[in-house]
Amino acid sequence: MRIENWQSVDEHLVVDNDKAIIVKDSKLLDKPEALKTEMQKSGQPVEEVRKKLVQKSVKSRVKTDPLKISGWFDRKHDTDNAHKAEKLQGSKPVRQYKQIKNEVQFFGESFLEGFLGFYGLEVDNAVGRYEKNLHVLETQELGSSEKEYYLAQVKDGEAKRATDNLPSREIAEQELNKFYGRSQEQELSESQALKQERKEEQE
Repeated sequence: MRIENWQSVDEHLVVDNDKAIIVKDSKLLDKPEALKTEMQKSGQPVEEVRKKLVQKSVKSRVKTDPLKISGWFDRKHDTDNAHKAEKLQGSKPVRQYKQIKNEVQFFGESFLEGFLGFYGLEVDNAVGRYEKNLHVLETQELGSSEKEYYLAQVKDGEAKRATDNLPSREIAEQELNKFYGRSQEQELSESQALKQERKEEQE
């Protein structure tokens, strides 16, 4: 069995031949028997599970700015719902959905349908951006301490390596930054912003 860790994805993909599972708790990675049992019980085709992993991770980071939602309704010539969008609190879709459900008489069914359409489009766009870009892919055979690093893309669940094995995560990240022309300062500020975002999500 092989473990895949994709850049900016918190969960792990465990692959066994043509089947895979998503593992949230990294402590489980030290229990090969439990993983084999789980693989037999709920393993699904690798590309299908990898696609689900990326979508789930990207979806958790999507923000829905009330002004963007308002603009979306405006473009559909729906000014009533555009004004209602300005009453949404925060940019977390789950909180906004709860607010809409709690204030259903104010927001109404058409607003909910429009909100879900907007959110679905935002998720699709975010997944598309993730799939278009290169990422650091870390792989490791279960039970081995040796890790391999690549620059890779994932498109519709299919992993496409863009480089040969790189010596370390740091070198892989440097190669990625070179490819995208980013400086170390930019990478550090992006990394800090992502950590802050995850901290806020946990609160």
